[in-house]
Amino acid sequence: MMTQSSVNIPYEKLPMVDLTAPKVMSRRNRAENSATQESISQDAEDAKIILRYAGLKGNLTPKSIIEADEKHMIETQPANPATSSSASSNIEMRQKGVRKPHYTRLLVLDNGLIFQAACCLPLKVIAARLNGETVSGRVLFNSHSEECGGKLVYEFQGKGTEMIVDIKRGESTRAQRLIFRGIA
Repeated sequence: MMTQSSVNIPYEKLPMVDLTAPKVMSRRNRAENSATQESISQDAEDAKIILRYAGLKGNLTPKSIIEADEKHMIETQPANPATSSSASSNIEMRQKGVRKPHYTRLLVLDNGLIFQAACCLPLKVIAARLNGETVSGRVLFNSHSEECGGKLVYEFQGKGTEMIVDIKRGESTRAQRLIFRGIA
């Protein structure tokens, strides 16, 4: 069973997204990882359960779920020069065993914007930008375990039409940049 590692902390102002951060080419071959109907169903069910853990109830409509228009990796400042070797060993361990849910999405709800993500590694929002301005947010749910992977539900204050979110996965020196446009 998953445990919550942080719940309902106060809103904090996030660092502004660094638009000059260099893009990084991925070494992964995504063609071999195409989504199956089973993985899509698994991700949808997992997302619904995690939203309940975060205290968010209600029916989501296709209109309220926004997928990223752009996704790419960016280079960030390394916190520890030794992380690259440990990150490669973690990748090898992650690739074996049962598939863990993988998804990122932005939910447009009556009370604001909710970012939700899941993958094998611990997740953290490290920077964000809403309509070109700084934004504040808070963690509603954050968990990681070897069995279930990393889960994150993050609430942003404010509304807008474009959201850029940088998330860090595990100890990587890179971050995933997600750009959501056309938010209603």
